[in-house]
Amino acid sequence: MNYDYYKILIGEYINLGRSKERLLGEIGFPEELKLTVDGLTKAVDIIVAAAENSMKELVELSGLSMRAFAGKYMIPYRSMQNWCAEGKEARTPPDYLAVLIGYELITELKAEDADNGDI
Repeated sequence: MNYDYYKILIGEYINLGRSKERLLGEIGFPEELKLTVDGLTKAVDIIVAAAENSMKELVELSGLSMRAFAGKYMIPYRSMQNWCAEGKEARTPPDYLAVLIGYELITELKAEDADNGDI
């Protein structure tokens, strides 16, 4: 999946009332993506997390600890704590950051599926 198509999917998710089901039903995914069912489910979850600007969800979907995630993407750990906090402590990360990291996670997801021979 190229970055432009990824951004279109994020926009369509928002335009379709933030519904995963409508996104899949009305837009679908390109066949060349070649993900397993689990991979496709995770890709949709990543798109939703990026569209919702949920750094906490992106950390969970990455399978990394918050500290490892922050280190991988060279983000100050305190910023990650602020972005993943709930309630009054919560801060909002820049929109572009969630979108870029989401794309990286989908790219890694495709590579993982290929490495596992699942495509």
